[in-house]
Amino acid sequence: MAEQIPYGVVASLIDRLASAAFREFGRIYDVMDQLKRLTKTIESVRAVLLDAEEKEQQNHAVQIWIRRLKDDVLHPVDDLLDKFVIEDMRHKMNENPKKKVTQICPS
Repeated sequence: MAEQIPYGVVASLIDRLASAAFREFGRIYDVMDQLKRLTKTIESVRAVLLDAEEKEQQNHAVQIWIRRLKDDVLHPVDDLLDKFVIEDMRHKMNENPKKKVTQICPS
């Protein structure tokens, strides 16, 4: 059975790319087509991971491929999306300092 961690990361990436924050980012920076292509690519990876579940126990090459995919692709992309979300939050907080205070100390 394929490791659930890579599949979980893939599902998380797809959810994040479909989020309102990423759609807004895509519109603002005119990169919607690139985000859609990235989402399709990640969906393809998810499909391959499902197929790999059946082969992982019998094929060490599949085990190695899954490990490399997780370490070299999925986690770095996940980290990059984390950085984007953090930077977006910082930008929004700096944009509206009054909102920042009310979020910290709600009335």
